[in-house]
Amino acid sequence: MKLKTNYKVRKIAGESVIVRMGTQSVNMTSIISLNPTSEWLWEQLADEEFDAEKVADLLTAEYEVSHDVALLDAAKWIDMLRKAELVVE
Repeated sequence: MKLKTNYKVRKIAGESVIVRMGTQSVNMTSIISLNPTSEWLWEQLADEEFDAEKVADLLTAEYEVSHDVALLDAAKWIDMLRKAELVVE
């Protein structure tokens, strides 16, 4: 899967949020805010194919976390992306 290219992370009022580029209006009912780890993952995976294993590998390389915990976190992160329709599979 890949992150959709028409969405970018922007800082708004001190928060990192995902916004759709090229739209005239903003739907304020569906703002997606990212914590620092989610933002870092988004930056690492922009324009790349990835799966839960690749996300887990990134997490274990950057943070002191076991592979099993990283894989669970990766699956949750990917599930959030799918629900928000931010990935192309």
